[in-house]
Amino acid sequence: MDSFTFSALAIIFLVALGTYSLRVSGILLSSKLSKNKKIELFLDYLPSTLLLALVFPSIIKEGVAGVVASLLIILIMYRTNNVLLSMCVSILFIALFRNYMT
Repeated sequence: MDSFTFSALAIIFLVALGTYSLRVSGILLSSKLSKNKKIELFLDYLPSTLLLALVFPSIIKEGVAGVVASLLIILIMYRTNNVLLSMCVSILFIALFRNYMT
């Protein structure tokens, strides 16, 4: 085994070990942190803020079409409570906007 292969395997092993330790530490800490009500409230809101942090840059990148598609999603979800319908309408809007408005 040459030094390049050994280095690559060592890096893969260390990254896997780091990933595993992060996940296990989260599981071990969650049982201790959930006893505090303020931390429990924070953890309840965390997934929605992470989702917003992942989605918001894409909306801004699309520009006006992204904002309109987001408003369509909100409106359709408010009226029908149907995730699939709101997602399909907004995807259709973005597709039409990209093909016919630019």
